[in-house]
Amino acid sequence: MSIKKLKAVIVIASTFVGLGMSGCEPAGSQQKGYFVSPQGSDDNPGTIKQPFKTIQKCADTVQPGFTCWMREGVYREQVRPQISGTESKPITFAAYKEEQVTISGTELVTDWSKDRDAIYRAKISLPVDGYSDTGFFANQIFVGGKMMPEARFPNLSPEQDFLRPNLLGGGVTSLGGTAAKIENEAVPELTEGWKGGQVWANEWYTTRTGEITGGTAKQLLAKMTAAWDRGAYWFYLFGKQELLDDRGEWFYDGGKQELYFWSLDAQTPQNIEVKQRNFAFDLSDRSYITVRNLNLFANTITTSDRSSGVVIDGVRAKYVSHHMTLPPPAKPEKAYEADDAMFLAAHAQDTGIQLRGNNHVLQNSVIDWSAGNGVLLEGNNHQVTNNIIVNTNYQANYAASVRVNGNGHQISHNTIKRTGRDAINFDWHTAGTDGRNLEISYNDISEFGMLSTDLGAIYICCQVNLEGGSIHHNWIHDAQSFSPFWGTRGIYLDLETFNSTVHHNVVWNLNGSDHNLGITAGSPRGYDRVFNNTFLGKVLLDGENIEARNNIFANVESIGAKNASNNLFIDTDAKFTRLPQAEAKSSTTPDFTLQKDSPAIDLGIEIPKITADFTGKAPDLGAYEYNSPAWKAGSSLKYDFESNY
Repeated sequence: MSIKKLKAVIVIASTFVGLGMSGCEPAGSQQKGYFVSPQGSDDNPGTIKQPFKTIQKCADTVQPGFTCWMREGVYREQVRPQISGTESKPITFAAYKEEQVTISGTELVTDWSKDRDAIYRAKISLPVDGYSDTGFFANQIFVGGKMMPEARFPNLSPEQDFLRPNLLGGGVTSLGGTAAKIENEAVPELTEGWKGGQVWANEWYTTRTGEITGGTAKQLLAKMTAAWDRGAYWFYLFGKQELLDDRGEWFYDGGKQELYFWSLDAQTPQNIEVKQRNFAFDLSDRSYITVRNLNLFANTITTSDRSSGVVIDGVRAKYVSHHMTLPPPAKPEKAYEADDAMFLAAHAQDTGIQLRGNNHVLQNSVIDWSAGNGVLLEGNNHQVTNNIIVNTNYQANYAASVRVNGNGHQISHNTIKRTGRDAINFDWHTAGTDGRNLEISYNDISEFGMLSTDLGAIYICCQVNLEGGSIHHNWIHDAQSFSPFWGTRGIYLDLETFNSTVHHNVVWNLNGSDHNLGITAGSPRGYDRVFNNTFLGKVLLDGENIEARNNIFANVESIGAKNASNNLFIDTDAKFTRLPQAEAKSSTTPDFTLQKDSPAIDLGIEIPKITADFTGKAPDLGAYEYNSPAWKAGSSLKYDFESNY
């Protein structure tokens, strides 16, 4: 990797350029707000000619109905407004006009000395000494705006893709309780010994971490963060200085307060930043705050149960949350029905853009890279609309690109790509079983399941009541199956989730396993209604309470629903306009609209609120009505996905 020796201000700002979003200045803004600039002073009055220096100074000064206008530059601070806005007069924090403003959670590291070979060291106090996982979860290091891997075995990968790491097989075997044995012939002997190191273990549909307690090469002993008797299949090791053996890796010695880094070009490191703050904005107990057209780097935004009316609009957030270990959270009161496997939800309740409370909005934004969630929804009636959420959950547990707790949320018109497990997850361990009035619609979801199995692009579990909501008009495609074991699902209503309405979705290219299913549904607790979908692959619809009508399915054998009619199976050519290519990343976009001679035309039945806009003699089958405007899923924002892997 070649890293240009640019000033850190330019490096961070350039990370966010070209996302197709721009700031705006309302009429009379200079009379209705204050200005902030890195070249200002907090002794200034906050005018455009004499701006404040810190955003916090403006946050301490601003009143409802006013705006903190930020001039271009990098602000290394955490902001907490002194007061809330009101519903009619919110407080706004925004970039001035089209200027690039970044709030960074990092600080620069500049005082390097050579340790040995291409390894350099710097004296610095980082937030985490070891792996305590309290408050600040893990140290994080960046070069030129890109996250570098903590020293590990085996090394990450030449591409340094945290969602496609190198792993060892052979596995982690339970010895009872939290005790475990780690075995692989490739595990080397360390002169310092392995005790005190860490293990990350991929275990069927989740992961665990643990501390190594003893053993020697090829066979180690560990104490895991939680008991689990189902075994692990792949793992990596970290947390020992002797593993620092590759370009771009780092290790932090908390006792000596020294950071070691293997230089990318064998020269003195340049443009090195370390994470020092979790939040760009702490909006706990604050309401009616708007954050608009800002870049966030190595930090996130948090709210609380007492927050309401927060709007996050046009934000570009990169590396929002990072952690290396997975301790089980306490079970919340509302999740009393859930089992005790709380480690499944480690950091699923405290990572990503965190929207707690009521009536928040996240829109027109990009969230790129998170060890856990991209966005967390807790409370009621939030809107997540027209966003790009990419590269999430590289710790691969029940966190998700969009993690859902509560009810009444709308998740629509988002593009969600590349996630370790589920794209959208509602899980009873923290959410309980009340999932009423959720709308999940017009999302383009792809490349999910990159580090796990037995999962769904949309995964809802267990015994969750979905009454009053619907899952509709989503594209779900091109799963990146980590393992053929148990496969992936498009829409996975697991373990007696019930009262669902699923209509007008298209699911295709769930490749990699015979266990892959376009949808899994069926519960004795209530109804499941599956109407006007197009599934190119197997499905599992089985039970007395499933109603399946007007769908296009792959084959008749996959339908066990007792109430099924007016469905078409693809052993009869459905005459789609353009079928998907075999390659998961084909540049050709499939078109599932119907040709004029399709046997699916006029073969359906009328279903109230589902087929109201049909043309012709009767509704058509599948997700598209012939000779009607073709709906599209996903965000309207433009983003260069390839350059951000």
